Amino acid sequence: MTFPLLTSSFPANSQDDSWYRRWSDNTAFLLPAGKWESGIFQSLRFGLNEKIELRSNALIMPVLPNAGVKFSLRSKNGLILASEHSVSCPSVFLNTMSFKGTGGLISPQYTFPFIITISNSLLATRWLGFSSLLTADAGFAFAIKGYKPDYQSSIDIPFIYQRMAHYYEGVSVKAGISFRTTIVKTLFLEECSRIFLITRNRDNIFIENSGALMVASKGSIRIKGGYLLSWGRYPFGNHLQLWPAFDLIFGR
Repeated sequence: MTFPLLTSSFPANSQDDSWYRRWSDNTAFLLPAGKWESGIFQSLRFGLNEKIELRSNALIMPVLPNAGVKFSLRSKNGLILASEHSVSCPSVFLNTMSFKGTGGLISPQYTFPFIITISNSLLATRWLGFSSLLTADAGFAFAIKGYKPDYQSSIDIPFIYQRMAHYYEGVSVKAGISFRTTIVKTLFLEECSRIFLITRNRDNIFIENSGALMVASKGSIRIKGGYLLSWGRYPFGNHLQLWPAFDLIFGR
């Protein structure tokens, strides 16, 4: 991609290069063909070609099979557009977490059917000058299941509950906006806000805000640290939660 003319090619100037190579996750940019990166929490990403990026959370693959693909779309009206699509099967994870004692997140009285969950989203990214990015995204997720799990078997933990709500009832509709900017050459700032709406008449709205500083070393290691703030309507009532956030990202 060349500024100000936006195409799907690699950015031409050095500041654009740092954005594209180091912090393209959660934007409409794709990794270059043959490049890969992963983190402790960030999914493994692999640039298949100029138009397709593959992803999966490899660390949880044994208990939560998952895969995703990101497609570069034609840029329009100064926006870089992309779509993301993913599928996962959480049944093994949910049944694994169903036991008594420390580490058990779900009561052992509950069992879960075979569940397939499908997510789709559209991302639009715009350059703000030469050193900042604004990205908006919107999407939805739904589940295909053998039978409806017991509503009381949910994991009522902020940041987890809203991403699993559609396993039980309704469709999860989400929308968000994020801003990233360069502070110095190797230090970046990110601020994000997101809302989840579940198409049901209870426990159906969640709002998140996050902020992070992102440090890029000369090599392939990058460090991301900040906070996660969430408010939502849970089965136990309205709740506000603040957590620290950290990730170590590496790749080629």
